[in-house]
Amino acid sequence: MSKYVQVIMNFAKTEEIDRLFTYSIPIHLAQKVSIGQRVKVPFGQGNRTQVAFVIHLLDNLTEENYRIKPILELFDEEPLLSLEQVNLARFLVNYYGCTFAMALELILPPGMAKTPYRPLPETETYICRGLSLNDLEKYIAKESTKKSFDKQRAILTLFMMEEAISLEELKKSQEVSPSSLNTLIKKEILRKEERLKVFIPNPIAYDAFKVLNEEQQMAKDKIYQAIESPYYKGVLLEGVTGSGKTEVFLTAICKVLEEGGSAIVLIPEIALTRQTLMRFRERFGNVVALTHSRMGSGERQRLYQEAKEGKIRVMIGPRSAVFMPMVDLKLIVIDEEHEATYKSETTPKYHATDVARRRMIGCGGTLILASATPSLESYYQMQEGELELVPLTKRIGGATLPYVQIVDMRRELQNGNMQIISGALHEAIERTLIAGNQVMLLINRRGHSTFINCRNCGYVVKCKHCDIAMTYHRQSGYLECHYCGHKEMIPTICPSCGSSHIRFFGSGTEKVEEYLQNYFGAYGIGRMDFDTTSGKEGHSKVLEAFQKHDFNVLVGTQMIAKGHDFPDVTLVGIIAADQALYLQDFRSEERTYQLITQTLGRAGRGDKKGEVIIQTYSPENMVLEKIKYNQQQAFYEDQLKVRKLLGYPPYTHLFSLVVSGKNETEVIQKVHTLKYYYEYYNKKGLFRIVGPAAATISKIADEYRWQLIMMGVEREKVLIYGKYCLNKFINRENTGTIKINWDIDPRSMF
Repeated sequence: MSKYVQVIMNFAKTEEIDRLFTYSIPIHLAQKVSIGQRVKVPFGQGNRTQVAFVIHLLDNLTEENYRIKPILELFDEEPLLSLEQVNLARFLVNYYGCTFAMALELILPPGMAKTPYRPLPETETYICRGLSLNDLEKYIAKESTKKSFDKQRAILTLFMMEEAISLEELKKSQEVSPSSLNTLIKKEILRKEERLKVFIPNPIAYDAFKVLNEEQQMAKDKIYQAIESPYYKGVLLEGVTGSGKTEVFLTAICKVLEEGGSAIVLIPEIALTRQTLMRFRERFGNVVALTHSRMGSGERQRLYQEAKEGKIRVMIGPRSAVFMPMVDLKLIVIDEEHEATYKSETTPKYHATDVARRRMIGCGGTLILASATPSLESYYQMQEGELELVPLTKRIGGATLPYVQIVDMRRELQNGNMQIISGALHEAIERTLIAGNQVMLLINRRGHSTFINCRNCGYVVKCKHCDIAMTYHRQSGYLECHYCGHKEMIPTICPSCGSSHIRFFGSGTEKVEEYLQNYFGAYGIGRMDFDTTSGKEGHSKVLEAFQKHDFNVLVGTQMIAKGHDFPDVTLVGIIAADQALYLQDFRSEERTYQLITQTLGRAGRGDKKGEVIIQTYSPENMVLEKIKYNQQQAFYEDQLKVRKLLGYPPYTHLFSLVVSGKNETEVIQKVHTLKYYYEYYNKKGLFRIVGPAAATISKIADEYRWQLIMMGVEREKVLIYGKYCLNKFINRENTGTIKINWDIDPRSMF
C-alpha cells in the first residue's frame, strides 16, 4: 500500500515550481489514489489549497528531513490520465524542454484541466408513450379539432411509430416544440424514463472496401507484417497522387480493429475532415469520431471520455488528435506527413510525428507516414533504415499523371498580356468548362492586391506596426495586415511624395476571383481561403458546393492542394509558382516542390485525362524542371546533397531564438549579448552559431525581431546547450523589456 505521492501542480508553468512535490496519503484515501488522478493539496507557506496531478506512488521515502503535508482530498472520482499519458508528458518535457504542467495541459482537451473528471453518465433520458397505442389514437382524434393541437400532433405522430425516443434525439428535431412536449408529459400522455446507455459498435462494412490493385495489395501485405510484429515499426507510404494510399491504410485500420485495437488518423487541415470522415464512417460506422479545434470544449471533452472508455476506436483529426487516450492503441497514420501544420507554433512546440512515433514505440505499434511528397527528414530516415519504404507508383483505375505545361510569364508581358492569367491558362479554362469539367486554381496568397506602390517615387504602403506590405481586400474595401490585423483606408495620394500615381500590384485570391467572374462567371466561381472558411463548417460548405457543381472553378490558397478528390477536375492552374521559391528559408525549394506537386495531383484523378499549367517568371528553375518531368527521386537526392554540404537538417538539429521588443536598439544590443553567451559556452566547438540577424519579417505588431540560430548534430545536446545558455543570460543580465522566443527543430525560419 502506497504511503506517499509525488505530484505536479496544475498551475506549475514556471521553472521555479515545475518539479515534483511529495505529500503523504491519509489512511482513508489509501485505496483511492492512483497515478493520473488529481488531488487537492496544501501548498506553500500559506497552505493554500491547490490542485495537483499524481505522477508517482511511493511506499517509502529515502529522506524525510522536511515535514510532509498530507493530501486534503480527491479532485477526481477516477484517474483523468492513464500511465501511458503520464509517460507521454515526461517525453514532452524531455524532448521539447517544456514544463510538466504545460505538457499535461496539452494532452488534455480545452477546459478539462480545470474541472473534476467524472465518467460519462451511464443512463440517458427517454420519452415514452404514457398511453397504449389505441388510447393514443383516441386522444389524437379527440384533440384534433383544437387549433393549438398542431404542435402536439407533430410530436405524437412520432410516438405512433416509436414506443420510446431519446430526449437528445427529440431536441434535434425541428418539428418538436419543447413547450408542447412538456405539456404532453404533464398530462401523462407521454412520460420520462431513465434508461441504461448501451453502446453497440457497428460491424465493419466489408462490402464498402474497394478491390486493391496489385501494387496496393503488396503495400497492404507489407503493412500487415508491420502490424503483426510485437515491436514498433515505422512505414513510409510514398505514393503518387491518386495512387490509393487512403484505401491501403483503411485496410490497415480494418486489421487493427479486427484484433481489438484502435487507431488514430492525423490529417493536416480541417478542410479534409468532411471527406475523410465520410470514407471512414462508410466502413467502420459509429466507432469513428472526428475532433478539431473549431469544436466546442464540451464536445471535445466528451470525445476524450468516449475514447478513454473504448467507445471510439478510430479518431480522426489535425495534430492535437495525436494525444487522444485510445484504448489498446496499435496504429497511427499521418496523412500528408510532409505538411508544416503538424508542427505547433505555440509552446510546447511539439511535432505530431515525433509524438506519434513515441506513442507507437511505447505501445509496440505501427506508425504510417503517408505522402506523395515526403518531408526530406522522412526520406532521409527511410534511407537510414528507420522507416520501411512502401511505394505506390501508379494511379488507381488506369488513371495517368496529368500533362504539365510551364508558361513563361515574361513572354506574356512581352506580348502585351498584363493580366494575372496567361493566354494558355485562359484558353485551357474555357476549353475545360465547355467540356463540362471543373477547374482548380492555386495562388497561395489571399486578398486582392498584395501591395500598393507609388509609380512616382517607389513608395510601398506598409503596415504601421509591422515590416510588411499591406494587402488590399476588395471585399472589405480596406488595406489589411495579415500579421497584426491592422486596417487602413486606401490612400488617394502617395504619403511620401504626394503623387496621385498610386497603383495596385501583386495578386491574391480575390483578384483571381474577380478575373474569373469577368470571363467565366456563368460557370460559377468559388473561393477557398482564410476569409471564406473561418466558420465552423466553412471548409465543408465550399467543398460540398464544388462537389455538387454549384460552381465549377475553385480558386484558393494551399487549402485546395491537400487530399481532395474531385473526379471532374481535369485542369489545375498554378498562378504564381515563384511565390515561395526565393524565401529566406533553406526549406523553400522543398516546400515549393511539395505544394505544386500536391496541387497538380488534383487533376485527372478519375477516368479523364488531367492537365496542369504552371505560370512562372523563372521556367528554368531546377524545382520546376523536376516537377515537369516527374523526377522526384532526383529532386530529393539533390536536396540532401545541398543540405549535407550546408550542414542543415536532416543532418543537424536547430535551436532557434527570436529576440523581440519595442525598442530596436535594446533588441539589437541584447541579441548580441546573448550571442556572446552561446560563444562562451561553446568551448569544444560542438555547435555552429548563425547570426544574429534581423528576422525575415523584422517587425510585427510594433515589435522589432532579431534571430539567432544554433546548429548541432546531437539533438539532446543541442536542446541542453540552447536552454542552458539562455537561462544563464536571463539570470545574469537585465533583459529589460525584450522577449525571447525559442524553438527546437523549427519548421519555419520567419
